[in-house]
Amino acid sequence: MLENQVDCDVTFYVGKQKEDVNVHKYVLVSRSSVFYAMLCGPLHETGPINIPDIEPDVFKQLLSFIYFEAFEPDGDSILALLYAAKKYAVKSLVDKCVNRLEKEVSLDNVCDILQQAHALDENDLRRKCLEYIIDNGSYVLKHSSFGNLSAECVEMVVSHDELCAEEDEVYEALKHWAETECAQRNIKPSTENIRQVLGGLKNLIRFSVMDGKYFADKVAADNILTVDEKLTFLRNFLSNGNYEAAKNIQAARKPRFQEMQRVIRFSTYGPASSTGSIVHAIEFRCSKKVLMHGIILYGATESKINCYNCGLVMLVSYYCSSCGGVMENKRCCSNCGVLTLQYFCNHCGNARQSKNYCNYCRRSGQCCHNCGCWQESSIPNEITSDTVVQLLDEFKHMIISMKCQRTTAEKELVEVLFDDPVVLKPNWYTITLAISSSNTACSGVNGEKVVGLGDGQSVEFRDSSLSSTDTNVSRGQIPGLLLSRRR
Repeated sequence: MLENQVDCDVTFYVGKQKEDVNVHKYVLVSRSSVFYAMLCGPLHETGPINIPDIEPDVFKQLLSFIYFEAFEPDGDSILALLYAAKKYAVKSLVDKCVNRLEKEVSLDNVCDILQQAHALDENDLRRKCLEYIIDNGSYVLKHSSFGNLSAECVEMVVSHDELCAEEDEVYEALKHWAETECAQRNIKPSTENIRQVLGGLKNLIRFSVMDGKYFADKVAADNILTVDEKLTFLRNFLSNGNYEAAKNIQAARKPRFQEMQRVIRFSTYGPASSTGSIVHAIEFRCSKKVLMHGIILYGATESKINCYNCGLVMLVSYYCSSCGGVMENKRCCSNCGVLTLQYFCNHCGNARQSKNYCNYCRRSGQCCHNCGCWQESSIPNEITSDTVVQLLDEFKHMIISMKCQRTTAEKELVEVLFDDPVVLKPNWYTITLAISSSNTACSGVNGEKVVGLGDGQSVEFRDSSLSSTDTNVSRGQIPGLLLSRRR
């Protein structure tokens, strides 16, 4: 009767174009208390009813559910359908929309869903979105959709103590958000306007735990902070433990994940084998949600680099995230006994980078400890091996693809760090490894099927159909993963 417009007695003008939609009054009032009040209440509507805030296709989906319990929304309309269901108090449709959205939360839609859940006061859905954002903070803060959040939603995110993101990422995200707000308000994104748009959100940025060089070069130069605020934080950086000078230091965020740890699946080495023009692959699954920082590979060949300035062999420095000590060899720190897993860049002083390339200062090479000269392009081509690493989800869809170089001794373990860590659910994932050159690399043997992470958590490995080599659970390449487990 709805499709054929038989005996319809109510007309709606739907959407901005006021498309005619004819319905049956008795059906609507029997399924929705809002429609009942609208059509049968003491102040009921007479004549055609305007509904400008819902588009025709969404309103027709609402009617299909009311009439036939049909629920087939597409990915683009489900948020609008949730709004319509909430507006007209069709609770069973609201529940279906919320359940679907909770299952489909992703990097591309989480900000839009959070905004709608907040506007409609859907607490469970809002909590689900916030949990995803907190665990994937670095990614979400850089996504363009973050700039479309309301100030209330932005505050929910950046005020969270467990947000998994560096403080410079929080600052850049809030600055981008303020610039987007200025554009939406049709005002010039000047320093003064950005400061006004940020308002109290600026105080949620933990400036005192930023890298001092970044604060001086970037934050201070942007002039979003007042002169007095800059001086306050600069005193913190120069306090050297003096309480009076450092009393305004803010507490660092405490992500839900612990320090990065190595997960090694091989107990011994096997004979070296050719690795060129073939694909190694292994599948793995973690018992609980983890943060993945990268993978561990075998080196390609022995290499030493001499400084062009003074001729001495150049060494790599390693940074201990526990005590701050700097060591020439990557081993357990003698001061505190904590295994060092981060590299220290002698050029910019930051510790978040891969072995031969610093993500902060964007320079490659190593610094000579004798003369302090920065050595660029110092690794001869014949001792490098271009390697493509890919992380695939349970459906074999690519999550990360990156190229790296292996330049250490073949039996040395090489850490390959992703540009940004990624949160993994307890699903099966695949790591593939393609090496373009014909170098040889060590092959692991006596592989473990299950490796413990501590606190009852573990990683399980299994063979992958994508592997075109002998790499499998018991032997081959890809000796380990770099993971952080939940606290």
